[in-house]
Amino acid sequence: MKTALTAAGTLPAFWPDRDRHAARWDELAADFAGSEARCTFWSSESLSQAGPARIQYLADRLGADTRIVLTLRPLAPLLVSQWQEVLRRRGTVPLEEWLAGHFDAVRPDGTVVVDPPLPMPQIHRFSLRRVIAEWGAAFGEENLVLVVPAPGDRRGNFRVFEALMGVPEVLAPPAMDNASLPFPEAEMLRAFNNAYTARGGDHPTWMFAMGTIARPRLRELAGRATPYGITAPRWAAERGNDYTADWITAVRESDATVVGDLDHLLVDPDAFPERVEVPGNVSVETAGQLIDIAFAAALDQGRRQRDAAPSDDLSAHGSRDLAREVARRVRRRVTRR
Repeated sequence: MKTALTAAGTLPAFWPDRDRHAARWDELAADFAGSEARCTFWSSESLSQAGPARIQYLADRLGADTRIVLTLRPLAPLLVSQWQEVLRRRGTVPLEEWLAGHFDAVRPDGTVVVDPPLPMPQIHRFSLRRVIAEWGAAFGEENLVLVVPAPGDRRGNFRVFEALMGVPEVLAPPAMDNASLPFPEAEMLRAFNNAYTARGGDHPTWMFAMGTIARPRLRELAGRATPYGITAPRWAAERGNDYTADWITAVRESDATVVGDLDHLLVDPDAFPERVEVPGNVSVETAGQLIDIAFAAALDQGRRQRDAAPSDDLSAHGSRDLAREVARRVRRRVTRR
């Protein structure tokens, strides 16, 4: 992910080892562009954060004849999924307020009406009109492939990629899916984020501890906890359809290839609740597990910081090194006199 964020030009400034990530990106780009394999494939959702200038840069590095494949899903459920991911990056805003803010930031035609932060506003990032205009300009609209699986078909994307790469049915879901936290546990994490932020907690520490170290255990907890789905309210489904209808028009007027039915990106608003009830209680068992995950991550992060810090303990140095340093300081003092 960090290699892809480097390629997209959106790697957060606080991440360490930026030179190492840049070197990995340079190596990957060279391997990709120079590959003599029948088919070379690189997948990362983080590439979608690239802006126009960076997209052209990617075309220059990877080859303008590269095919760009996007897997698509309806906007309202996609935004709910993104909100849950934002909670894992110290998000503090309630679901409906977060949804309203993102809809207000971008018009259906792709016009951004707020100063775009990095990464770009979520809806602008997912806009098919933007994809056609920006990625199509750099790689050619004819090299864009948009994949729309049928609702409920969890294996459709696998079959499409197998066909694109010319391989038999070899792809299967991972042993541990990228499960999201149930709504009560997600709200508890948001409350924790608010408390951490209110007392002046810094973002890099949170990302290293909770966003990185704790992430696997949070995923395990999501698989064990009592299911409690998170859904968008009806108004968000209706607004999502308005945006999607405009995007479908842009795709149909382009030279992009569509695998599947674009109408599957539209949802039935009546299938969404008019009002989303936010849970105010969480089970004692999972609350205890969440506290343990956060505590263990904080301890681990503290240990890593101590290990990385230069030591002032003389016992960490050998006697020969100490004697050499003493002699050096004596010579320097004699020279000064």
